[in-house]
Amino acid sequence: WAKLNHIVGNHPHLYTPQQEAHCREAVMWWTHHLVEEKRGLFRVKGLTVPLLPEGSKKACGRGEGDDEQHVCAYINEKNSCDWCHSTQAAHDAGVPGTTPPDALKKTTGPDDGNPHKWDRKRRCDQDQMPRCQLCEGVGGKAWSDKNEDIDLTTCEIVANASDVDPKTVTQPLYPKVFTVKRKDGKQGGYSDTLIGWQTDPFCFGFFPQNDSIPTLCYRSEDSLVKYYDITKEATRIDYTIHNQGVFGIFPNITSTILMVQDTMWIQNHLWVVDQCICSNPSGNHCENPPCKSYVHHWDTFKTAQYLGRERIGVEWIQDHGTGQSGKMMELDHFILWSHHVWTDPVSRRLVRAWKPFNGLQNYD
Repeated sequence: WAKLNHIVGNHPHLYTPQQEAHCREAVMWWTHHLVEEKRGLFRVKGLTVPLLPEGSKKACGRGEGDDEQHVCAYINEKNSCDWCHSTQAAHDAGVPGTTPPDALKKTTGPDDGNPHKWDRKRRCDQDQMPRCQLCEGVGGKAWSDKNEDIDLTTCEIVANASDVDPKTVTQPLYPKVFTVKRKDGKQGGYSDTLIGWQTDPFCFGFFPQNDSIPTLCYRSEDSLVKYYDITKEATRIDYTIHNQGVFGIFPNITSTILMVQDTMWIQNHLWVVDQCICSNPSGNHCENPPCKSYVHHWDTFKTAQYLGRERIGVEWIQDHGTGQSGKMMELDHFILWSHHVWTDPVSRRLVRAWKPFNGLQNYD
């Protein structure tokens, strides 16, 4: 901060963008990095948290050299909340903050300190040192925060990025409109392990967040069908949820998750009772002005770094299992911050995605 303040002192046009970036960072720390118990202690002590800036994010920089570029890199990172809290239209229009900053300009990751001490097989972030290599950060089916409580997938290095013909590599982009389901109508066209902050003792209601600091919930599920249409900012998944823990003795339940714009509806069939929940995926973390979460951008991983080609086990697809029982495929590995994604050079489609505190996703 001392270095930033010194530079801004010589470039006063950066003062307001820097101040607003600090406010956004403080709000982010308060909402995402502190549990409610800690927030309560700070409230008792009379701590005042800045409000979010009311105006639109300001463009940073006038091309005045390396110092200005250094400050703008910091500012743009703090403004990147809208990477998730934005519509595709805002992203396409180039609204500041709606595109992820360059993680390779940082060397201090993981940003949340990796509180569960996961090894580099389970977690490897793009902004940490040493830089992530092939077959690192591959993850698998996890069921608790303990480092060993994961069925890690198998992985073998085929070729580094420099040794792969770029014409055979497919960028990790979703189609703007797609449907995923098995041709035989069985479960498993799309499968995932959902990971998110624990908000109740039994992990009934949880949603992925942007760090791994609190205790996390884990739930594996597969689907009959998944729909995605970014032109309508909408998605729907029809799930079968595999009960675990104290509920493992009961039959599995079904759930339909529908999201349109900033609202999500969760319809659960709980054995003999039907339940419908209307949810705000952003968690109502801010109200004035409000912040909202939307369906992921179709080109979320457009700027992901290509690491190279691997032979890796893909969980669940085509009636396979997890870990050493996954379907071995030769895939291209990309990384974007803590996201890892794989594309198939044959089908030219995204097949697998992993983020250690958000989940595992596989497309058959």
